[in-house]
Amino acid sequence: MPTPPETARPRVATITLGCKANQYESGRIAEELWQAGFEVGTPADSLDVVVVNTSSVTHLADAKSRQQIRKLRRRNPRVLLAVTGCGTEADQGGVAGVEELDLVIPNRRKDRAAQEILSAFHTRSGYLPAARESELVRRSDRTRALLMVQDGCDYHCSFCIIPYTRHAPRSRSFAELMAEAARLAAAGFREIILTGICIGTWTSEGLRIPQLIDALCKVDGLERLRISSIEPQDLTDELLEAIARNPKVCRHLHAPLQSGSDKVLRQMNRRYTSTQYLGRLEAAKRMLPGCALTTDLMVGFPGETEEEFEATRHLCATAGFSRLHVFPYSRRLGTPAAARPDQVPEDVREARTSVMLLLGRELCKGFAEKNVGRTLSVLVEGDQSEDGRCSGYSDTYLRVTFQGGSDLRGRIVPVRVTTLAGDSALGELAG
Repeated sequence: MPTPPETARPRVATITLGCKANQYESGRIAEELWQAGFEVGTPADSLDVVVVNTSSVTHLADAKSRQQIRKLRRRNPRVLLAVTGCGTEADQGGVAGVEELDLVIPNRRKDRAAQEILSAFHTRSGYLPAARESELVRRSDRTRALLMVQDGCDYHCSFCIIPYTRHAPRSRSFAELMAEAARLAAAGFREIILTGICIGTWTSEGLRIPQLIDALCKVDGLERLRISSIEPQDLTDELLEAIARNPKVCRHLHAPLQSGSDKVLRQMNRRYTSTQYLGRLEAAKRMLPGCALTTDLMVGFPGETEEEFEATRHLCATAGFSRLHVFPYSRRLGTPAAARPDQVPEDVREARTSVMLLLGRELCKGFAEKNVGRTLSVLVEGDQSEDGRCSGYSDTYLRVTFQGGSDLRGRIVPVRVTTLAGDSALGELAG
């Protein structure tokens, strides 16, 4: 690859598969390369470097990662193609072993990814970093930004590969998080989403998540704070009290259930019973009136009987969820569940998944119906459509579309919900 002319800057694009933690990390890599003189583009651009941040939550995620890498190489035969993420450690024979790759950066070295890419690009092209003042490039619409507070997990659920790919929990310091939150707010981001692999394990200088929430809500310019996901055992009264006393925190909690059967939960090595889980939901409803509750479900775990599946369906139908994220069990080699001989047949897993997806659509619609006639605070995202409509999410994570000007993008505005459109809502500006 020839050295870029002095008037041209090399161009990089990141492709992210999987979770919000990966999204945050891809943004950080892009920002560090921008600071070194790169332009940040899209996969459709003429590129010098492409970074694929892989996922390995499911077997399908590994396959998608491999397909994406090979597709990129066919489209960009001369590009420097780097791969990082969980797929480099959980599926070494499949992702890290793809011959089209130029550079493999294991997940444990992801925090040095930009430096390794710069070194490889210099070796190939002779390019020397052209340092420039920091600028946030994570999101172009300047409305919502991710803030990763910690990495890693040691809960060791029997189906999960993450403890083997991201390893033990590590927390970012309180000072580092506060400084980054201030930068995000100053750059125009109105909502910050706290993310991580196991947010409830965050600690710094004796502080825990409730104290971090209190401090973040005092950041100038920040209008909303959202918790991406919290394990049920970490949904403590102390955390709920912190949310209740801080109006900036979104009244939306995502707490993974996985199964409504106590037997299955024990076999999954989850740290709660169905009764304890429901108790946490009731506490949230009591302390945060009108809050939205969403969850993750895994169907077809090894040995799951029809009766145990029905226990999950019944719990979800009565718990008051506003949305379900449904996943069929995916066998991950190296996990205890993968070695079990009582794997549920694929057709049974698919049938149970369909049942839960249908229930999820019904719950979404029911939650949206409850909001008809209410006025919600909506953070407007994206550009105005051709017919003059804007859309965004309420703090309870309901998508609302309404007539409004392009000047509303990035603002939080009151919108009265008038009717439904599938599992989202239509409304009109209020006030």
